[in-house]
Amino acid sequence: SQYIQTFMNTTWLERTGVPLESNMILLLWSFTVSAYPLGGLTGAVVAGPMAIMLGRKMSLLLNNVFVIIAATLSGFSRMAKSFEMIMLSRFFTGVNAGVSMNIQPMYLAESAPKKLRGAVALTSASFTALGLVLGQVVGL
Repeated sequence: SQYIQTFMNTTWLERTGVPLESNMILLLWSFTVSAYPLGGLTGAVVAGPMAIMLGRKMSLLLNNVFVIIAATLSGFSRMAKSFEMIMLSRFFTGVNAGVSMNIQPMYLAESAPKKLRGAVALTSASFTALGLVLGQVVGL
């Protein structure tokens, strides 16, 4: 967080000649952090109609475009001297996560053999929960 906040302040200083106040840096950082869950909400809302119109497999393949856009924006943000690109990148990463967390279990459940269908569908949710727990433990 400190690295990105410094990047925001440096970028703003180069643009305007005046450094950002600490409360403005905190506000920009809050927008940057909240862009991911907002993108996730958008992706989750779009996932249902997307899965119906395009099908599960095509939706997952198309979903990769969001993360490629996010990586490109994030990768070139320093060169472009734009912290707004990082915010947009986090939004697109959230859209990717929202779509994939909804469509991927559907795709797995439909493509699994009947004997394994329940276990395969449950595995996705189980490993997501395990990842969240491990993230909390490592964070401590």
